[in-house]
Amino acid sequence: MITRRPTLLPVLCLALMRGMPTATIYSGILGPLLGRSVLRPPPRTTRTPPAEPPPVPAEHPAEPAEDPHVRRLVENVETSRHPQSVAPSPSYDLLVLGAGVAGLISCIVGRQLGRSVALVEPHYMGGDCLNTGCVPSKALIAAAKEAHQSAPNTESAAAQFVAAMSRLRRIRAEISEHDSVQRYSTEVGVDVISSRARFASRREVVLEDGSKLQFRKCILGTGAAARIPKVLEGIPHLTNSNLWNLRALPPSLIVLGAGPIGLELAQALQRLGSQVTVVVGSSGKIMGKEEEAAADIVKKSMEADGVKFVSSKIQTITCSSNSESELYDEPFVTYRLKLVDDVVLDASALLNATGRVARTAGLDLEKAGIHGSAELEVNEWLQTSNEDVFAAGDCLPGAQRFTHAAEWQARVAVRNALLDERMDARRLLVPRATYTDPEVASVGSSAQELRDAGKDFTTFMRQAGDVDRNVCDGVSGGYASLHVAPDGEILGATVVGRNAGDHISEVTLCMQHGLTAAELAGTMHPYPTAAEVVRQAAQAFVRSRIFDAQNQETLKRNSEACDWVRSEWKNGLHIISLDRPKALNACNQAMAKCIAEAAARPASAVLLRGDGGRAFCAGGDVKGVALAIQADPQSSAGQVQVAHEYNAVAQLSAKREDGVPVICFMDGICMGFGLGLACAAEFRIVTETSLLAMPECNIGITPDVGFAATAASITPGVGKCMSLTGWRLTGKEAVTYGLATHFIPSERLPSVTEHLESIDWTSRKVREDVLELLQREAIPVESSGRPDIERILEEVFVPSSTAREAFRRLTRLYAEEEEEEETQSWVQERLEGMGEGSCLCQEVIMRLLEMAEFSAKAGKTRHARLMEALSHDFASLSRLFGRPDFCEGVRAALIEKDKSPKWQNATLAEVDPAEVYRVLAPLPPAEALSFG
Repeated sequence: MITRRPTLLPVLCLALMRGMPTATIYSGILGPLLGRSVLRPPPRTTRTPPAEPPPVPAEHPAEPAEDPHVRRLVENVETSRHPQSVAPSPSYDLLVLGAGVAGLISCIVGRQLGRSVALVEPHYMGGDCLNTGCVPSKALIAAAKEAHQSAPNTESAAAQFVAAMSRLRRIRAEISEHDSVQRYSTEVGVDVISSRARFASRREVVLEDGSKLQFRKCILGTGAAARIPKVLEGIPHLTNSNLWNLRALPPSLIVLGAGPIGLELAQALQRLGSQVTVVVGSSGKIMGKEEEAAADIVKKSMEADGVKFVSSKIQTITCSSNSESELYDEPFVTYRLKLVDDVVLDASALLNATGRVARTAGLDLEKAGIHGSAELEVNEWLQTSNEDVFAAGDCLPGAQRFTHAAEWQARVAVRNALLDERMDARRLLVPRATYTDPEVASVGSSAQELRDAGKDFTTFMRQAGDVDRNVCDGVSGGYASLHVAPDGEILGATVVGRNAGDHISEVTLCMQHGLTAAELAGTMHPYPTAAEVVRQAAQAFVRSRIFDAQNQETLKRNSEACDWVRSEWKNGLHIISLDRPKALNACNQAMAKCIAEAAARPASAVLLRGDGGRAFCAGGDVKGVALAIQADPQSSAGQVQVAHEYNAVAQLSAKREDGVPVICFMDGICMGFGLGLACAAEFRIVTETSLLAMPECNIGITPDVGFAATAASITPGVGKCMSLTGWRLTGKEAVTYGLATHFIPSERLPSVTEHLESIDWTSRKVREDVLELLQREAIPVESSGRPDIERILEEVFVPSSTAREAFRRLTRLYAEEEEEEETQSWVQERLEGMGEGSCLCQEVIMRLLEMAEFSAKAGKTRHARLMEALSHDFASLSRLFGRPDFCEGVRAALIEKDKSPKWQNATLAEVDPAEVYRVLAPLPPAEALSFG
């Protein structure tokens, strides 16, 4: 098993991340690289028996040597043409073996970090991508596409091919300036050494001339080469490495393998005039990593171009020549393939595209203590069994052999090596694209992989031919499909069609940063564009939610008028009365929506009160939300409910901020939503029947609008105790702790209302008149606080604390202190209340309270603090609604009361801080939410 020495960085990283799953400790400087989830299985932890590396072909020099573009390329990238003017240093901070994409990026990052870097490369700078892969293949594909789409050309196929090859060599030579020895030696500041290297010890390599280089850290970026199947051993043939040396077009071509390399080159050469036959396995499947529907579209397109597909197993292969030099020009050799079903295929060229193997032979890995002579063994940090040697790019095991994957792996490897970051390369979200016509691009998991993993998902698809821009352009084939979890998380995607490789990046961005299908669908795209195919696939998910029966009921209910909220104006005073049915003590969605609408109307003053002598408002319709969640765990009922509640509180607060007197009668039970409404008011009246409380943590519904409003209004210790332990305040206690402003007997409230109705609200002294009235009617409240409890609050709920720490202090205080019986009873009740709560919710609440406390210390206005608290805990609550354990707690506490939810068996000590941060962050700014 590959291990790594322990470090404190994960703890520091967690503290700095604050829940940003794509960030690491140096992301602010170097940028984030990782996705949110581990996408690949953990590294192998058991050693495999040593094996010899499979044979790989030698690296081929670029030809034709007399071609001016080839000469320019070789002059730029062949390391032996640029001998060092100064002898290399005997020791480097970073030694890089291999000058492919992984090696070059490693050099750049190493130099950006101010380290001394040496690059050892025996052949060409730029690796496969520049010389034999991405660059020449895409140039050839472009030329083939132009030839395919153009009108009949009098130019022969042979002449077209020669022109296409000349063009790609010119393009390759131009791009080679970026990867040249000169640039890396002078601009980047790397010592480029032309040699092969092999390890002499754990931190030393020996070069071909016998000189030795020591290193502090090393990156293996030696790349990969075409795998040679046994049936081809000893037979000269084409690969993606030497295909580019062709001087003439082979009249016929056999391609072994139906992966990206084989199919791209097969279609291109067919379009340029060669008769191509692709030999695939007996299953007949092509593009084995892609969705079957995508592969079928590509196969039909290639067959329409004239490509033939043969599904069989090869018995023997023969070639009329043993000289590789005869492969590139006329007269071509003859290949004969005999298949198991006695079918014989003849062709003038054969392209081996059966896969790739790492170039690790000859490195003497065992001398450096590196396991895996046949296949490198690395851990999740891309570290080999030698803790000072890391690997990146195509030499790594697995199927992520893409240029972009190599670049990102190199960035991860170098930062882990030189900065001691612990970036898990399994979290690299790697999209892929095959540049056939049509293109196929994918990211994430396929439908079959999700089914095999037991994931709950639905696939949403949009046909490319149904997108207006494609209709205008005459494009009919292809599609975009998204595999979406019930909560909207995008688990995988495939795009087929023109420029699919460009379109998949939008989905990759969403997946890496946790944007849902609904958020993708809600992002405006210019019209008409082909990229609409992706957004419209996401829109199909939104439509499925819109026409869900329960959501239809929610939309209908919220579009109707609510007779339980009455508005009347008396001399400029807007009186909002909550006249609930007897069975509904709390406010449902429709009531919350109507309160928000009423609060937004113009008024000189606002009075919010209950009606009919019942309690003002015992909160939001938590049970209704729980029932909706029970029917559908992904129900939007919870978010709709709290959104209306938060909007109502924000509207009242905005009125107060604008100088409009806002008065609230908090008679009876007042909690949750009701508490939030009251806290938004300037004048908060309680009576002998008042009982103020936060929503109970053991229901799992907090954080809540009441919490947010309270956090912006009262002493932090009191708010924390109410939120975490279920402490309920009487009317007089509410006045003592600042949650209420006046205590007035309930029998006097009708008289107070009459006097309020008679006030001249246009007067400049209106606020003094209101205050005088309330003071005249109010009963003075001598402090009902208790010094013993106030001391406990200060000792237990200290700033910069966690719920776990508060619980421990409260437990210790209960066990050690000799308090009066009444105080001990109070402490015991607080412990019981906290012990019954949702541990995750308690920690989230504590963090949010700390944020509200910090906001208050920063000198922000009451309204600004409230808006900030609203935005923070609405975002957090929205995340909690998507958690199965949270929803289960709601159901168990309110509906299945005899069933203990899973989280009640947990303790605060078992809550992972990372879970808390994942709920909390990233948080939108207050202005990003439309509350007030």
